[in-house]
Amino acid sequence: MALLDFQRNYYQLFDLPQEFLLDQAQLGARYRQLQMELHPDRYASASAHEQRLAVQYSALVNAAYTALRKPLDRAVYLLELAGMGAEEISGQQVDGGFLIAQMELREKLESMISMVDPQTALDHLITEIGEDVIKLQGVFSVAYSAGEFPKAAAACVKMQYLDKLLLEAEILETSLLDG
Repeated sequence: MALLDFQRNYYQLFDLPQEFLLDQAQLGARYRQLQMELHPDRYASASAHEQRLAVQYSALVNAAYTALRKPLDRAVYLLELAGMGAEEISGQQVDGGFLIAQMELREKLESMISMVDPQTALDHLITEIGEDVIKLQGVFSVAYSAGEFPKAAAACVKMQYLDKLLLEAEILETSLLDG
């Protein structure tokens, strides 16, 4: 069994540049390659020590893939690599205009049920939120690349707000489709 260094970060593990924008196909290919090499089933007849290592390596690869696959998780991970803790990230100031826009989006979401055609309105709202998320990902990427970690963290916090709102919109969409 090839020994992995548990001290390597997720980007190093996947042989990827430590950047926000990732080639998802490359990430997926490397994940499959590492899983083929390190999956515990391949070590079923190995020593107990090698079996434990295979389980640990596989868990590390899964955690790395999960963190790097989703943009919000990847942003948080990058900020952690830059030395920012979870409290420091979540403590970033968010401008009042963004917060007011969030309140308006939430009001729109809450009023969807009483609309004549809630599905169409909800589709538009989900599209609007998705576009805002993409813009914030761009802001994060530029700020992170420039070493402006507080600005990147503020963009990350905004992405967290929108991610939660998007999840709530998707839950409402499911209930509308089921009902």
